[in-house]
Amino acid sequence: MDTYDRRCQLGASRRRIEDALALHNHKRWTGAIYLGGYAIECSLKSLICYEESKNNFKDTRIFQKGLQAASLHNLTNLLDSLPILQRTIKLDRTGIYKQAWNLVSSVWRNDELRYSDKLGDEENSKKFIEAVQTLHRFLLYKQGEV
Repeated sequence: MDTYDRRCQLGASRRRIEDALALHNHKRWTGAIYLGGYAIECSLKSLICYEESKNNFKDTRIFQKGLQAASLHNLTNLLDSLPILQRTIKLDRTGIYKQAWNLVSSVWRNDELRYSDKLGDEENSKKFIEAVQTLHRFLLYKQGEV
């Protein structure tokens, strides 16, 4: 299995949302936030492939430019290669996407959450998961996947 394949990233994004919801429902709030953010990471990578008509993330401009290791998990780095998505978030008159993006990108710190021994907070997890669901639906819609 090639984890850089667009379909793999897309499928992983769907499963990680499900996992995040399951963890939230079992009061595992830090884990829910971590996997929710991971769902957004995977859906951004699949959207990058879609926008560039590539089947594999390794073939995208952002990967070819040397984005690797920890920077591959940085949501802002991924968004930087999606100008159409940047414009949509910026020009969103409802503020829904901007608010969701700001919450997810400010809270989701991959290594901090991955290695955290904290239980987390129910209200923060709830808000984060709602923002993730909003963004995820939008990112899939942009790929014709809803």
